[in-house]
Parts: sequence; C-alpha cells; structure tokens
Amino acid sequence: MQCPRLNGRSAELMMAYTAGTLEPEVQIELERHVSGCEGCREMAAQQKAVWEALDDWRPAPVSPDFNDRLYRRIAAEEAAGWWRRPFSMDWSWMFRPAVPVAGACAALMLAFLLKEPMVPRHSTAPLQHKVTIEQVERALDDMDMLKQMSVTAPAEGKATERI
Repeated sequence: MQCPRLNGRSAELMMAYTAGTLEPEVQIELERHVSGCEGCREMAAQQKAVWEALDDWRPAPVSPDFNDRLYRRIAAEEAAGWWRRPFSMDWSWMFRPAVPVAGACAALMLAFLLKEPMVPRHSTAPLQHKVTIEQVERALDDMDMLKQMSVTAPAEGKATERI
C-alpha cells in the first residue's frame, strides 16, 4: 500500500481507520502499512487519543430550571422598550482596533472638507471666439474648392471609376 501521507488522504483515512468504518480488506491493508510506517503509526495513535478523549468527555449538566429562566429573560427583553435596547447591548465592539481607526479617518476627512469646501474648478479649455457669417461663407467656399480639387486630382494620375 502506498503511504496515505504521500497522496494527501492521510487525515480522512486515519479517521476512518481509528473509527473502524473502513471496509475489512482496506482496514487489514492499512493495519499492515501502519505497523511498518512510523509516521502513520504516530498519526493513528494521535487520532485514537482524540477519539478516546471524546468518548470520556461528559457535558456539564443543565440546571432543571434552565428553560424557565431562558423564557423569562426573553419575555423581559421583549417587554423592554425599544429605546432601552441600545443601552443594554454589548458595546465591546467599539474598542476593537478597527473602529477607532475608522473614526479617526472619518474625522480627518470631515476636517479636510470643512477647511476647503469643494469649489467647482474653472475649465482651462480655450475660449471660443464669436464666429461671423463671413467666416462661415469663406469656410464653405474653401470646402467646395477642396472637393473640386479632389475630383480632378485622380484624372491627372490614373483614370479611376467613380460610383
């Protein structure tokens, strides 16, 4: 048998081996391998120790009036006004490191915005001059002249057919 630690199946295989849930032929083959492989033998021993510790563990007994106390506490919380709930909450999350850092960042941003309020910037684009009718007429005449030149230019070189 190939060592289960080499192919990454060691944890699941050892758990099944120590729990006794493997098929009989696989169990026998793994027992032979474990007897010759020091690493697998240690892993199997550790897994057996975990199973034994879990078998020996006994949960703490629940008091007989646990349910009654729980339901009374739930009823008292529901009867309390909505405005009392924030005061009875656990505010320990406020002392976690991320909360003060976020608060400091928010305060800095607020101070920056109050110091220099956002003012719309003036555009740096060049101003357009007023166009006169004469300029438009001259531009149209120039465009007509360029069209005529482009129509006559191919005739000088090669004859091309226009569609």
